[in-house]
Amino acid sequence: MWRCRPNWTACTTRSPVRITRVLAQRALDLDGDARYERLAGISVSHLYNLRASGPYRKQRRVWQKTRPSPVAIGVRKAPAPQGLPGYIRIDTVHQGDQDGRKGVYHINAVDIVTQWELIACVERISEAYLLPVIALLLEGFPLPCADFIPTPAPSTSTTTRPSF
Repeated sequence: MWRCRPNWTACTTRSPVRITRVLAQRALDLDGDARYERLAGISVSHLYNLRASGPYRKQRRVWQKTRPSPVAIGVRKAPAPQGLPGYIRIDTVHQGDQDGRKGVYHINAVDIVTQWELIACVERISEAYLLPVIALLLEGFPLPCADFIPTPAPSTSTTTRPSF
């Protein structure tokens, strides 16, 4: 019977190869268990080679589920304008490439309630190009708009809310 059982789960975390060798040596020395005689005599470098082998990796693979974040990182939801105009959705659409050159990006700004739409183009998607164009677009709306509320999305979408 084992007096000190090896903790094999420790072999997958901290210094796994050295721990494996130490645990095998301990099992041989303390309990005289002949099953660990060959493993206790193997060098650390050979254990690394064994662990890199396909059969070992296939058998020892450990899967852990992704743990959810305890803090809400970002909430993506459509604004609720409740019938009030001034909520603006801004999207970008890439025109495409031609002959290895990047095409322009179309910026669509649409009021969610009134469906008032303004369109502009920029050469690149960067702060230097977008800020002046978005400022011009917001000035073009007939109703007041304020405060960008960025929504993390694959299609660079931004919503604003009215200042009443």
